[in-house]
Amino acid sequence: MIKYCKPNEYLDSIYQIDFDALRKKGIKGIILDLDETLLPREMLDISPVLFAFIETIKDKGFSIFLMSNSTKEARVEHVGKTFNIPFVTFAMKPLPFSFESARKRLQLFPHEIAVIGDQVFMDILGGNWAKMYTILVKPMNPETFWLRKLMRKAEDWVLKKLAL
Repeated sequence: MIKYCKPNEYLDSIYQIDFDALRKKGIKGIILDLDETLLPREMLDISPVLFAFIETIKDKGFSIFLMSNSTKEARVEHVGKTFNIPFVTFAMKPLPFSFESARKRLQLFPHEIAVIGDQVFMDILGGNWAKMYTILVKPMNPETFWLRKLMRKAEDWVLKKLAL
C-alpha cells in the first residue's frame, strides 16, 4: 500500500516543475489540486505570477484540469473560470472515479497525465492508483484544522519511510 504513496517527483512548489521534461516523458495533461498547491486555503486573489504561470503551462500545449476536494464551489469555480480551465469541486480524491472522470475530460490516456498536489493521501495516492505521473509539492501553509494536522503527520511518516 505504501508504494502507492510515492510520488514520481517531490518538489518545494509548483514553480519548480520542469514542464519541458514532462513533455519529453509524454505528458500532455495536468490535473492540478487547488488548496495549498495553487493557492493558500480560503484565498481568492490570484496573483499575476500565478496567472502567468498557468498561462505558460497552457502555452506549452498542456491541457489542465482543476480537481479539488473542496465543497466551496464558488471559490473553485472562480479559479477555474479565471484560468479558463475545466474544474470539479468535491472530487472525492483519492477515489478512482474522480481521476477517471478528469482523464475523460482531458481526452488522454493515464500515462499522458501528471497529477500535481500537496497531499500524499489524496493527490498522490489517487494519481498513482490511476496510473498517472505524480508530483508532490509542499503545502503553501501549515495546517490549522486538527484533522488535517493529523493527516500531515501521517504523511510525514510515510514520506520518511519512502526516504523522501
